[in-house]
Amino acid sequence: MLGFVNNFLAKRGAQSEYHEMLTKFLSDGNLDEGEKRKLEELAQKHGLSKSDVQYAHKQTTSVFFKNISSDERISEDEKKGLEALMSYFDLKQTDFDFNQGAFNKYYSLALIDKGVLPTPQHEGLNVILKDGEVLHWLCSATLKKRKTVTTGANFHGLTGSFKLMKGVRYRIGALQFAPDTSEVMVDEDTGTFWLTNQRIGFLGHKKNFTLPYGKVLSYELYKDGISIVKEGKENPHIVGMKDVELPAAVLSTLVNR
Repeated sequence: MLGFVNNFLAKRGAQSEYHEMLTKFLSDGNLDEGEKRKLEELAQKHGLSKSDVQYAHKQTTSVFFKNISSDERISEDEKKGLEALMSYFDLKQTDFDFNQGAFNKYYSLALIDKGVLPTPQHEGLNVILKDGEVLHWLCSATLKKRKTVTTGANFHGLTGSFKLMKGVRYRIGALQFAPDTSEVMVDEDTGTFWLTNQRIGFLGHKKNFTLPYGKVLSYELYKDGISIVKEGKENPHIVGMKDVELPAAVLSTLVNR
């Protein structure tokens, strides 16, 4: 029994030493051939199997992915570094703390920062592109409008009263009716928001618009949408979407070209 306990503790100590060495080697975001050899020698020295070091591999890869995602940008070198680590450790995306949506978003944002815009397929988008026109974004969206609604009413004004007889009072003065109103955003239609190198567009079931970049007076970003003001038009086009960061980055690049 004592021998089993000693072996168990020795293996745990060896696993901890392996984990610490691996963490140290990956602190610069790279695992070179010399470092790989030292890790293999340490595992052999303590008789650690692949399953014995698998936890360390999963944990350090999770930390690596967290670190390269921390600035919300994933560069080409960081992407290759993650792929090389997964290949060396024989890990799948489901083996560690990996978020495919975050990876796609941050990798795309890094490319957009360099002026490399996405070029999605436009099958299903019933829009005829012009000569030389290239689609750079499309997503599900809602077309919105501002609406004033009445939520209640108040009466105010200078008034007074005096008693005429039991149970009867005479009121003097004037009452003014003042409705309580507020402005809300309501959906007008659902459809697809799209961006090309020439124009902005929304294609809905009932409503749609297209707008050349030269006619964009200004635009404003919200956490869940974009408000676009057309030159000579008072009311803006307001488009709602789940995640505005990627389309906003594409729009900013196209408007400022």
